[in-house]
Amino acid sequence: EGGVPLAGFVPDPHRYFDLHHSARDTMEQVNERELELGTAAIAALIYLVADLEVPLSRNPKSG
Repeated sequence: EGGVPLAGFVPDPHRYFDLHHSARDTMEQVNERELELGTAAIAALIYLVADLEVPLSRNPKSG
């Protein structure tokens, strides 16, 4: 009824599909530094959103 606030990420398309859904798409191919940076960014976003004094706006017409 009131909609749901959403967040997402858009991957860099320059290398995203080099391994994605291929036989080489394994954890060994993951760049550890990029994984750490992505994890930190998502954790920071969650921390900031959880501490907001006002709720995020909702779009009831999305979908």
